[in-house]
Amino acid sequence: MTITSGPPAFAALADFPQLQLQCGPALAAQARRAAERNATAVPRPAAFAALAAELRGGRLIALECPRGHGATTLLCTLAAARRYALWLPEDDAGAGMEALCAQVLALARLTPNLLPPAAGRDALTLERLLTEAGAARAPDDPLVVLVGRRPDEQATPLPPPFPAQVPPGVAIVLACAPGEALPLPADARVGLAAPPPELIAAARGFGAAPELAAAIAERAGGSFLYVRLAAGLCASGTLLAADLPDGLAALHAWCWGRANLAERRLAARLAAAGEPIEPALLASAAGVGAAALGAWARRWRVLLAIEGGRVRLYHPATLAFVQKQSGDALAMSHAAYVRLARERAGGALARLSAGENRYLLNQLARHVALGPPEAQAAAPELATRSWAVARERVSGGLAEAAQDMAWLLRASAVAAEPLALVRHAMLAGLLAHLGRRLAPDAPAEAFEAAVAQGSPREATLRRVREMLGQVADGPSKAQALRRLGEVCYALRMRASAMRMLSEALDLETPGPSRQWRDEREETLVAFARAAVAIDMPQTALGITARISHAERRGMIETEVVRWLLERGQRTRAEEVAYAIGHTAMHEWAMAEVAVGHARAGDFARGETVLGTLRTETAIAWARTELACDAARHGVAHALGQLAPIQNNGLLDRALALVAVALALGGHPEAALDAARDIGDRAIRTRALIDLAGAHLPNATAALAQAAAALAELTGDERAPLVAELAAAHATFGRLEVALRTAELLDEDEERDRAQSRVAVALARAGAAGDARIVAEAIGDDDERDWAFDELARLAATREAWDEALQLAGEIVAGEQRAHTLADLAISQARAGAAAQAHALAARIEPAAERLRALTTIAAPLIAQGRLDVAYRQAKQLNDPDQRARYQAALVVALAEHGDVAAAAALAEAIARPAERMRALAGLAAAASPALARQALGAALRIAAPQGRSETFRCLGWCTGTLARLGGADLLLAAASAIDEIDSWWV
Repeated sequence: MTITSGPPAFAALADFPQLQLQCGPALAAQARRAAERNATAVPRPAAFAALAAELRGGRLIALECPRGHGATTLLCTLAAARRYALWLPEDDAGAGMEALCAQVLALARLTPNLLPPAAGRDALTLERLLTEAGAARAPDDPLVVLVGRRPDEQATPLPPPFPAQVPPGVAIVLACAPGEALPLPADARVGLAAPPPELIAAARGFGAAPELAAAIAERAGGSFLYVRLAAGLCASGTLLAADLPDGLAALHAWCWGRANLAERRLAARLAAAGEPIEPALLASAAGVGAAALGAWARRWRVLLAIEGGRVRLYHPATLAFVQKQSGDALAMSHAAYVRLARERAGGALARLSAGENRYLLNQLARHVALGPPEAQAAAPELATRSWAVARERVSGGLAEAAQDMAWLLRASAVAAEPLALVRHAMLAGLLAHLGRRLAPDAPAEAFEAAVAQGSPREATLRRVREMLGQVADGPSKAQALRRLGEVCYALRMRASAMRMLSEALDLETPGPSRQWRDEREETLVAFARAAVAIDMPQTALGITARISHAERRGMIETEVVRWLLERGQRTRAEEVAYAIGHTAMHEWAMAEVAVGHARAGDFARGETVLGTLRTETAIAWARTELACDAARHGVAHALGQLAPIQNNGLLDRALALVAVALALGGHPEAALDAARDIGDRAIRTRALIDLAGAHLPNATAALAQAAAALAELTGDERAPLVAELAAAHATFGRLEVALRTAELLDEDEERDRAQSRVAVALARAGAAGDARIVAEAIGDDDERDWAFDELARLAATREAWDEALQLAGEIVAGEQRAHTLADLAISQARAGAAAQAHALAARIEPAAERLRALTTIAAPLIAQGRLDVAYRQAKQLNDPDQRARYQAALVVALAEHGDVAAAAALAEAIARPAERMRALAGLAAAASPALARQALGAALRIAAPQGRSETFRCLGWCTGTLARLGGADLLLAAASAIDEIDSWWV
């Protein structure tokens, strides 16, 4: 769709046909509204001047006035006179965010000039574009973005996203009611007043005589809508000048008071309509005849707008008034549309045809969601593949079906059973993903044009690939990858070209892609684990049967085997292990069963199971476990269990483990003999060192034999063993011997590594002073830093915080020092000094480690009664991503501490959808069942519009909550629904 008129920001898109193609309907809808408002606008120099005085970069300016007082008209007038971007959320055809992004791209001439398919799901794309555009603007000449009032909750299933910050070089003007809570704190609030001369001029423009215009202006209360309505009513003779009410609310009430029951019913039906509606359909929904409809329309024509033969209420202020006055009749109006749709579809809503039922097709899901229970009972008929296909057949895509499911999800998030909620969320997320499209040639053309304009090739390609990654796998995406790969090849970016051509070939293979399958099956794994967690292994196996990947399925089956063994259900465990289809996992699970039988005293059955195994490593592991069990229980002849092991390498490793077990079982000499029998010198040396570490009576002999074995070693294995031997000597307080052992290595990194191990061993033995001296003498920065990191952590275990901080301060590498300090702060908080730990964490650089420490400290901070510190920290984080992550951690901590109300309130303030989802999932896990159900619905409502992957992620986080709400039956039914719905389009 080509936009040939409208505000200059819209006209700037003339050079970008692809952008117009992506958001043409939204631009056209807003252009129509702007033209309509500008046609009757009057000059408002004082308002312009007051607003212009506040237009500086990095600011949000609230344009305050009640509805009907001219805010939208003023924005449209400004947009027509200046190159200001314009977004009218109440008139944007559902894609205003995308249209705004396109305007910013065009006005700032940014590259690549292509919109991400998911640009409207959150504010991240807009924030990035505003940041890039603002970077080229002077503070006193910002890029100005004009934003109209946010839509009523009955107009959209979710509020439109809004930037979490206003970057330098950008000013956003947001129309709102006086004192209205805004998505961001306003930097300035400009009150919009209308002087009498402006109101009189407006009345004259609507045809009022001078005397009448003055009277209307006097009674208008500053409302331009009042002027329009009063002038029209007076012109038609419906209202006399002497009867003019005071103010817009009174005028609306005057009209309502003079409407009969049929007219009120028509008004309620029209207020319930989600878009302009055919008059005949409106009459049918209201149950009135054509004559009554015509008389109503003529009498109240000034309150209506007729566009293309369809009718709507002219102004949102009138719409809000009618909705409020209608009360329960509004919900019944939605039900009336649902009944009408069912009648026209012959009882089956999926058979509703297009043509004269186009309005019902577009708005039926909304009417179902906003209607009373009788209307919402139709939701299962729309949450089907057949309904989505019917919508796709009419519109050519699945975006409209995704919008329908967003409406149904909104209703089910409040009232439906958890299973219906999961079904609706899954379908909504899937359709949101499948509804995002890009023309196959668009990515290649945008990339080629950007490179031709001098954009860096690799960075631009990454951005284009990110956009393409938001499109569902399929032939169209494969074609786009192939075309983009060809452009890269022509630009001599051959590695990237080959990679994309390979991906295209993979996508052209029939069936779902590996990533598609993996995302679903990882979610099923989470459901199966939740079933195991509530002691329902059979349910877990039922869920696992839907997993096609043998190793992933075998992983859960092995967990079930272990659950059964822990509870003594050895026969059932053997049955499950025997049925595992993945060969290696089957062998290992059977080995665990064999050990379980033997540990329970059924040695015969254990031997029988072991006799079925064919994997040497699994057999050796089982034999070693049994031998270690015997050795730990004091059986001196435990080594006999290892006789069946034929592989020398496996036998040597088994001997090393059994030797330690013999030592722990009170047979030090037998342990030493076992270690001496090891054939591999490296394994024997390590085993002897481990025996010495067990503090045996013959530890000295073990170390001497280890040194002898080490003397015969060469190659890569020698250096780490020398370091271990030196550390073992240090553990026994033999510092000189330890250092001499380290000197067996060359003077390079290997000797430094050995000395670092000596330093740590000394600290663990209680010689902290000697440890520090040794650490300070290490020449290699990396090894010295490692040693000081370990010494600092050991000091923290003694709660010697000052010493730990001093040791951490010796670390040279900035990133390692920050990581150590963060861990120290976390340990200090968990030890009961959360406020001091928070002060330490707040000083850490870089930001990533600081944020890790702060988010982890949040829970102990709240547990120790320092909520004030936590809230203050949240306000001090200026970066939106960091603030959202910290707020999410606070929500979870508050919920776990029992302050569910505060947690819920804070969750609403989180700007980033992903972090709000995470917070709500944590809140649901800790809340009472009723509140958990609400939090679950809120989380899934946020997740679904983000797409399929995000919905899967949220469902995975919420499996514990689902188990708590509905037990094993809900988990099994939900997993079945997920698997079924996800297979509808592959």
